[in-house]
Amino acid sequence: MKVLPNIDFGGDCREALTAYARILGGTVRAMISHRDMPGMAEGVPEDQLDRILHGWIDIGEHALMGQDMQNFDGRKGQNVTVSADSVDEARLIYDELAAGGTPIIEFGPQPWSKGFGFITDRWGVNWVVDTAGEG
Repeated sequence: MKVLPNIDFGGDCREALTAYARILGGTVRAMISHRDMPGMAEGVPEDQLDRILHGWIDIGEHALMGQDMQNFDGRKGQNVTVSADSVDEARLIYDELAAGGTPIIEFGPQPWSKGFGFITDRWGVNWVVDTAGEG
C-alpha cells in the first residue's frame, strides 16, 4: 500500500509538479489534461482545456499527485513534508522550494533536527523540510 499527498492547484499544476520532480529528483509519471481526454473535454472552456486532471510524479519509493480544480478557492490546512538524508540535501531542497515563495521558518538547526525549515512555495503549497534522524 502507498499513501500519497494529492495537491489541488488553480491552473498551475503542470508547472508545479514539473518543478517538484526536478527539485526532489523525481520523474513525471502522468500529466493528463482535459485536452488529452476528449471524452472529458466536452463543455470545458477553451482556456481551461490544458488544466491537469491527473498529475503524478514518482520520487524514489514515494510519489505526489496533483490536479487543477475548476473552482479552486485555495488550500486549507495541508503541508507536504520532505525528510532529507542530510542537512546539505535539506538546505538545497528548502532553497529551491523557497524561490519565489514565503519563508515561514527559516532553514536552520532546531532542537529536534540539525536542519529544518517551513515555507509556502510560489504555488501556495506549504512545505516542511527536515533532516531524517539528525537531531
